[in-house]
Amino acid sequence: MEPKAEPRPANRTGTHLEDRVKDWASRHRTGLLVAVGAVVVLLIAGNAMREPAKDWWLAREACGGQLPARELGIVRTDQRLGETQESFDADDGTYDCVLRNENGQVVIAVEAFPEGIGRDRELGSAGSSRPPHAVLPGGLPGFEDDNSLVYLMPDCPRGAPAEAEKDEAAENGVEKTAERRRLLVSTWTYFAHSPAEKAAMLRLAVHMTNVVTEKLGCGGEPLPAPADGAVPDEGTYVPRARAKGTACDALATTRVPEAGRDGEVRIAVADGGIVGRCTLRATESYADAREGTAIVELTSWLGDWGPRVRDWGLGPDPLPMGRGIGRSPALTEDRAWAVARCDGDDVGFAAHWGQDYPDRPRKPGTKYVPPTEAEQYEQRVQLRAYVSAFAADQVRRGACTDLKLPEKPERPAQPGRPE
Repeated sequence: MEPKAEPRPANRTGTHLEDRVKDWASRHRTGLLVAVGAVVVLLIAGNAMREPAKDWWLAREACGGQLPARELGIVRTDQRLGETQESFDADDGTYDCVLRNENGQVVIAVEAFPEGIGRDRELGSAGSSRPPHAVLPGGLPGFEDDNSLVYLMPDCPRGAPAEAEKDEAAENGVEKTAERRRLLVSTWTYFAHSPAEKAAMLRLAVHMTNVVTEKLGCGGEPLPAPADGAVPDEGTYVPRARAKGTACDALATTRVPEAGRDGEVRIAVADGGIVGRCTLRATESYADAREGTAIVELTSWLGDWGPRVRDWGLGPDPLPMGRGIGRSPALTEDRAWAVARCDGDDVGFAAHWGQDYPDRPRKPGTKYVPPTEAEQYEQRVQLRAYVSAFAADQVRRGACTDLKLPEKPERPAQPGRPE
């Protein structure tokens, strides 16, 4: 006769194995909770450690591992890094790298442009946006535009014209003279605003430009490191009379519109720089200019800036800044242009009216009134006087040669008088 099975406790409803598991879990509940908590803590700690580790790795690997840690730490602010990309083509002579944060914003972007369509397009864009926003200290060959973007044009002598180019130039009747070849390198730091960030931005730009020129085998001398704390210089405004004898002397010694006679002159010209800028602005409101309006702008450009550059985007035609016979003086009622040669470089000098001058509507709500022929003639005369004085002074200071000025404009025929 089979023995009777013992009755199961009321709280036991599963199999014998399940009951044993429940008994074990009941006895070890505290330990299980501690273990689960430990796993959660490890996961959180691991994730917290992963982000700094990713930051460290991206900062270390970006731009071929060439970004200096000190400068990067200043310009990146407190944003986490997200991704980095780099490309290099020795045959084309191109290079670019970019480091972005976790939101996809650019922290550092470096790009090199050899001579050609790409560089012309980049310089054309630079020339359309009011350069130079700031000139660079220490004779650095470049400038900063108004978006924390530094352009540098270091020597790249190994980019000298090939014999085929010389032969082609000879066939076209163009004398191929010895020219300094330059590479264009842009460095953009999105977060550079404070003086410390601007200084770090400039050091980064110089350092990465030297890295790129070495990588591309330019063979030129490396650019000197900026002095500690040095930043791009936006220029200093002084009373017009005090501009006499400076690099912006032309705005103090030539006849200017009434709105600028007692105005101020911004002097942003650096020794050894690629570009320079002199600005005459009104300090009071006049019939054709508001207080603060730029009346006249003078700019200087050293080097081959390509055929597509538009200085401030004024006028229908780009400045004649390319090499060869296309580079010549020019004059319209909006802009005057002169050229010269300085130490193997082409140099250009521009004079044009400020962006908001003359204020031809004059009063709110009135229609635009185009200038008459007589007014256009007067504008040409004045612009030619500005660019002639500015170019002559700059050529003298730089010991330059072959200065070419625009021709004098023809006076329009007056009604009732024979031409």
